[in-house]
Amino acid sequence: MVSSSDRSRKTVSTTPQRNTDKITGISYKAILMPFVFIISCFTVLVGLWQLMRRDVYVTHAVIQTDRLVHKTDQNFLSVALDTSHIQDGWVHKNIKSEVLLKMTVALAPAYLRVGGTMADRLIFQPECSYSPVKDKSNLVNTSYFNMTACDWIALNRFAHAAGLQLLFDLNVLLRNGTEWDSSNARLLLDFSDKLNFDISWQLGNEPNSFNHVFGTPLSGHQLGQDFVELRRLLNSYPRYNTSLLVGPDVTRPLIHQIGEQPIPYLKSFLARATGAISAITWHQYYLNGRKAKLKDFVSPDVLNILACQISALCSATTGVHLPLWLSETGSAYGGGAPGLSDRFVAGFLWLDKLGMAAHLGVDVVVRQSLCGGNYGLLGPEMEPLPDWWVSVLYKKLVGLGVLNVVRDDIIEVSCLGEQGHVRLYCHCANQRGAVTLFGVNVMNRESHVMVMGLPPSDSVLAYVLTADTILSSRYILLNGRKLSLKPDGSLPPFKPKFLNISKPLVMPAFSMVFWVIEDVHVPVCEDT
Repeated sequence: MVSSSDRSRKTVSTTPQRNTDKITGISYKAILMPFVFIISCFTVLVGLWQLMRRDVYVTHAVIQTDRLVHKTDQNFLSVALDTSHIQDGWVHKNIKSEVLLKMTVALAPAYLRVGGTMADRLIFQPECSYSPVKDKSNLVNTSYFNMTACDWIALNRFAHAAGLQLLFDLNVLLRNGTEWDSSNARLLLDFSDKLNFDISWQLGNEPNSFNHVFGTPLSGHQLGQDFVELRRLLNSYPRYNTSLLVGPDVTRPLIHQIGEQPIPYLKSFLARATGAISAITWHQYYLNGRKAKLKDFVSPDVLNILACQISALCSATTGVHLPLWLSETGSAYGGGAPGLSDRFVAGFLWLDKLGMAAHLGVDVVVRQSLCGGNYGLLGPEMEPLPDWWVSVLYKKLVGLGVLNVVRDDIIEVSCLGEQGHVRLYCHCANQRGAVTLFGVNVMNRESHVMVMGLPPSDSVLAYVLTADTILSSRYILLNGRKLSLKPDGSLPPFKPKFLNISKPLVMPAFSMVFWVIEDVHVPVCEDT
């Protein structure tokens, strides 16, 4: 039993303890609250400091929707196979590959150009058994080879199955004195006509360099006459009297160049051949494949080379109302730059070329090449390389109609079309009611693009391409995920991120982007 005195002592002894606890709690709060406040303020200040220090490049892009600045050919993005693949047996071994066919179908519609230096060494042989070319007195300083009927049939069937239009480069160095010897071309036409092959044509490859390459000069005026003769020959066949004949496939204009300068050569050619051709063709590469460095592939100065070259070609052809084609082009000549032209970093040159060429009025761009060298879209085992993925996305997302984009960060240029590290283009999209804004960021920092000039859109589909770890990677990421074919070799789903145009569109450092801006219904795009 507890006595009253004990209860009294217990009551007295516990009361001071409660007061002490209360005082202690208040003391802790008094100490902690300022500390928490200081930490919170510090965190906010650090966040603001980081935000202010964030190295972001901001550009405003006004899309002008009142008119189209150009409308490209439906085969705008096309591909090539080098004629050397016929000579070295590659066509005979690989052209019937189901994998190659599947990879090529994804690039349709397109031209399949078969041409190159070896085009002016090729002789058609209307049998399937290979036989060496007999010596001929007019084949000076040139080693010729035969294309068999079987290889020719296989090429045509491949192009047809892939949904591509064959563009074949005939040998102009078969000569009777000063004139072109058309007998082998007639043999090829007779054979092709019987098999109902529909073909577009070229005659000669980089003829302004013939004296340097073959020791056989051929003037622009004479080449023009040769084209007139080929047009007459084509017109004698009901099947080919409407076939395209394009030329002259001169080299790119340069200040220091071996061989005859392409602009005077082109003018001389056009003075004779304008009425015989369907389009003016030329070749372009940015770099020497043996000397190119990684830094060249992300240099605005290198990217802007094309703008000045197109400007030179347009000036030289003023008054000649014919389409302009880039009938052979890539990042670097000489087979491409090893370890660069077939890697992620080459995509900057390729996507920018597509955007710039369309913006400046080029109708067709033929990529050298589908396979082969260091600049192929496909690797040795027909595996898709980064530029193939870029090409497929371009085909899916970008339409023919070209819209003008006005930027607030481009003040002074030497040539129309030049841009800096952030380079943007806009086309009508392939899907109705939408436009596609696309481009490259070759800076090592993020860029924010504020889009203006379009009706409000709550739906922007973002396809952002970045490298897999390093710029020289053989792989490419779409929205952070590595692109690869399905096990059966078919295309994977291209899953976009969904954005809102009211907020800045973000281009990560060293990235390529496609933004499909939906539900804007630009009137000039409705009929493209």
